[in-house]
Amino acid sequence: MPKQEEKTERQTVILYAGRDPGLLVVRRLLLEHARCVVTTAATCQAFAKEFYGGDFDGVVLCSSVKNTERRKMASLVLQHSPSTPVIVISEGPFSHYNFGTITVDPQPESLLNAIAEAVKGPHRRRSA
Repeated sequence: MPKQEEKTERQTVILYAGRDPGLLVVRRLLLEHARCVVTTAATCQAFAKEFYGGDFDGVVLCSSVKNTERRKMASLVLQHSPSTPVIVISEGPFSHYNFGTITVDPQPESLLNAIAEAVKGPHRRRSA
């Protein structure tokens, strides 16, 4: 009797940068529940190490990271992999940042919708 192949959906691989340990845990769980594979980084140095060593569908920059650091992180992504979407979580309802691909409010549904929309684009992971 032949084996049945299991149909599996490719998971979205996200690099999440944030400094607030509580938010890091909550958002990681939220993303994992949405079938994302999440790598986290709390510093610019850790972010660069993970980004260069990994292969990500998208990057999320939390509002708990200073804007100067988020700008550096976004610049690194856009220089190394311009098609990788950078999702910037805003500090408030009317904030918008010119250094990311998408700015979202901090609500869980907004983040999940932004990720779903961003990864539909032309970016493909190197190993995909």
